[in-house]
Amino acid sequence: MSTQDSTIAIVGGGQAGGWAAQTLRSEGFGGRIVLIGNESHRPYERPPLSKSVLAGEAPPETTRLLKPEAFDALNVDWRPGVNAARIDRAAKQLHLSDGEPVRYDKLILCTGGRARQLGIPGANLPGVFTLRSIDDAAALGAALVPGKRLLVIGGGWIGLEVAATARGKGLDVTVVEAMERLCERTVPSEISGYLLRLHASHGVRVELGTGIEQLEQGADGVGLTATLTNGRKRPSNPC
Repeated sequence: MSTQDSTIAIVGGGQAGGWAAQTLRSEGFGGRIVLIGNESHRPYERPPLSKSVLAGEAPPETTRLLKPEAFDALNVDWRPGVNAARIDRAAKQLHLSDGEPVRYDKLILCTGGRARQLGIPGANLPGVFTLRSIDDAAALGAALVPGKRLLVIGGGWIGLEVAATARGKGLDVTVVEAMERLCERTVPSEISGYLLRLHASHGVRVELGTGIEQLEQGADGVGLTATLTNGRKRPSNPC
């Protein structure tokens, strides 16, 4: 079978999936490429979502991996808003969430990650946000109102970027990190100390070595109150 007659299916319509499709074409693959993504957006880069896009300084379109005409030139069978529900390796067939099967000769998995959900009481209350997608950034960005309080759970890179962006917009920000220092999994203690001093100098409060036990609706029905594992309570009200 020639490459002109073969089909490569790519599961994951994010940055990795988009680059895979582009690389196949640039390396001369002339067959069918099916690109499957569970978002409605064409492949885009995620780092700006916690910075310029969240701050409202750049429109979401600036995160696109390729300009519209360049993406169209790839001539891919783009399947937005669907998931790969099952892989039948013996039949070389994907079963999609919309019910349509896709036959393939080669399969590339570019599914990436997802935001970790809180397994605590109150995790599904209004005013709790995750940040992974363009839609997440739009929802959170709309809630970042100057003078409001924001509680960031997680003192890793994304959490710290959100904290810095929120402080820049005039919010009162607290970061809660379960580890004993910021970005403990990725940097040495000297860098963690520098990050702590940097964020503190901009008015961000940081709670290290503690987690969240539960979230409750505020007494006045507005905002949330978080109970920390150290017994302290922290209010937040981005709504």
